[in-house]
Amino acid sequence: MAKLPSEAVAQRVAERNFSCTSMVITLFGDVVSQHGGWIWMGSLIDALGHFGYSERLVRTAVFRIVQQDWLQANKVGRRSYYCFTETAKGHYEKAARRIYAADVPDWDGSWTFVAPVFVPDDKREEFRKSLMWQGFNSLVSGLLAHPSSDRTSLDETLEELGLVGKAIVFAGNTTDVHSRRALKELVSDKWQIASLEQQYSEVLDFYRHMFQRRKVESLGPQEAFLVRVLLIHDYRRVLLRDPDFPDELLPTGWVGFEVQDLVKRLYKQLVTRSEEYIESELSNAHGVMPSAGSRFYRRFGGIPTS
Repeated sequence: MAKLPSEAVAQRVAERNFSCTSMVITLFGDVVSQHGGWIWMGSLIDALGHFGYSERLVRTAVFRIVQQDWLQANKVGRRSYYCFTETAKGHYEKAARRIYAADVPDWDGSWTFVAPVFVPDDKREEFRKSLMWQGFNSLVSGLLAHPSSDRTSLDETLEELGLVGKAIVFAGNTTDVHSRRALKELVSDKWQIASLEQQYSEVLDFYRHMFQRRKVESLGPQEAFLVRVLLIHDYRRVLLRDPDFPDELLPTGWVGFEVQDLVKRLYKQLVTRSEEYIESELSNAHGVMPSAGSRFYRRFGGIPTS
């Protein structure tokens, strides 16, 4: 007998050992940031309880995230409310550009290279992690690379970390077919393409199986909310390890493109019912969460408003 979507969600969270801390970040990024920015701790506990997290786990996770300067708190009477810090908003905006992108951008063959030659030791790890989330990786020792000429997120990171002028940034491209072949082989190794492909395939199989015998439209508000949050959680965990390589650098029939199409389609189908849950069951200091703003409906190239 097929599991109910809520049961399948809780089972996946347990089997994949998704940390409560990571799920809190997903919930803030996908939901809270689009509905006024603030949420009551009681609502967090109730919402995350459906994923199998206890009240104690949620409180511990939130405490840790506050300590990491990703959440800030505001206490009104005996109730505590939370929202992203400015630091977290900066990280979220860079990640959101990739997670909710309409399409994979066309590649012009250009690469961006970063040599962090003057980055202080106490900022090197934070800088490296930020670039890894953007899809950069170590091409050779001391040189990070990404297959794109778009520097928007990179320049924001340099500014935020006070590292303007501390790293050498330059662009380049391969000039012959032999170099492109060698680069494709290097990419497969350095970016662990086979492992990435396996992770994408596992995500694809899970959601295909969930909706093999039921329609998305049959889900109630709470189920739609749970599936939507888990979908984005699953997706971002793989996507932020994926540098968005073009066809030329990927195996034939790259499963990542199929997953991106699936996520866009499911998300758009889940929005209406999941928003009903958010706007009736989740609260901030002013009452139930407000409706999402116009930016929310620009996700994935545009979400129908009805």
